[in-house]
Amino acid sequence: MTDLPAQVGPLRRSVVFATDELEPLADLARRAEASGLDRVWTTEYVGRDAVARALYVALATERIGVATGIAYAFSRAPLGMAALAGDVQRLSAGRFGLGISSGTRGVRRWYGAEFEPPAPRIAAYAEALREAWGRDPELAVPPPVYAAALNPAMTRAVARSCDGALLHALALSRVHLNERVLPALREGFARRTDDAPFEVAAWCITAIDEDEERAREMARRQLAFYLSTPSYKTVTAATDWESVADAIREGFDASGRKAAWGELSGLIPDAVVDELTIAGTPEVARRKAAALEAELRESGVSELVFQTAGADVSSAELISNCEQIADVLGADSEVSK
Repeated sequence: MTDLPAQVGPLRRSVVFATDELEPLADLARRAEASGLDRVWTTEYVGRDAVARALYVALATERIGVATGIAYAFSRAPLGMAALAGDVQRLSAGRFGLGISSGTRGVRRWYGAEFEPPAPRIAAYAEALREAWGRDPELAVPPPVYAAALNPAMTRAVARSCDGALLHALALSRVHLNERVLPALREGFARRTDDAPFEVAAWCITAIDEDEERAREMARRQLAFYLSTPSYKTVTAATDWESVADAIREGFDASGRKAAWGELSGLIPDAVVDELTIAGTPEVARRKAAALEAELRESGVSELVFQTAGADVSSAELISNCEQIADVLGADSEVSK
């Protein structure tokens, strides 16, 4: 099994705008750029499009990298996605990265889409993108292709066939990370047939507020949202908090799947918040980010992506949290110096 190359020096630091908010993203991206963050990632869900948002961010900025984290592969034919991503790459002056995902079974059901089995489908999709770009004489440098990874089968496929793996925020469960994700990454990486650089970006739910308890509650709500998803059950297996995820799913189902995340967040103990998130005051967040960065560097992770907590929070809270991430955790921010 081939180890992923260990990182030398600080990891790249980025932010992902995991939100339905749209118009504020331009100002937030410019703030992230000014703070020295390396990249802005955009997300997709019912009602929002990651590629359109990435283009919006790219046109509002000058230097910062822009990528989708993620865009659903099943909602666009590879040839159509290749054309779309190629245009964004050209319009962003080569700053774009395409992150794709198979989505959960629930999300695919909402779209009425079939994408089974997801791991080989993602690998084939990435290859189809490259073939399409290879036939485009106008695209001098195609965007790198990243794919979301959480469970072992998908993680192996991504490490073998893509330019980078995007580790879901729940992958920071140390049992899951060390016993399942990292071994799968190494297995897939060892089976690559090229020597192109391979990136690993780790998402981390991040909530920063002068009121530490408020920040931790924001993180709890985001965790409740994720842990209610049945397909993420394997992440908690054999962990000390497996029963926590079971209780959240039971509570969500008992409510007829209408519970607010704040109604379920109380089920998440402090130890889970500490293990899976960066949540607290600016000083606490800066310290936790540095510690996590040092830990992940040895595992071959190349980029730490601060995911703003966006579940069951107001627009003002979301925007404030994004601003805090830039101001506190950006390389050029006064607080981080």
